[in-house]
Amino acid sequence: MRKRLWSAALVFLIIGFVFLFIDLNKEESFTIIEKEANTLLSIESNKWLFPSYKRANLNIGGAIIVSKTGGEISYHELETGDRIMVDFRPVVLFSDPPVTGAWKITLLD
Repeated sequence: MRKRLWSAALVFLIIGFVFLFIDLNKEESFTIIEKEANTLLSIESNKWLFPSYKRANLNIGGAIIVSKTGGEISYHELETGDRIMVDFRPVVLFSDPPVTGAWKITLLD
């Protein structure tokens, strides 16, 4: 009985380590939750552990928005539910959720 319990605990521990390794090494992307104004997006990270921002308001005024192929697109082509990658500006307003800006946004889907 004890041997089964230890082997089950070992299996769960290995599964936990595999999950940690996968989540920590995957590339972070964000999902657009809501388009609020002409230059403001609400975004959510795809990472569970140590995301840049779990949820944030993203000011994209002056940001370059490109598609996966590299062509520049308009803000109006972004839709709720789209996955994006963001190059953040260094300034963050500490609110809940934080407000930050972007240099470049890449549409993944």
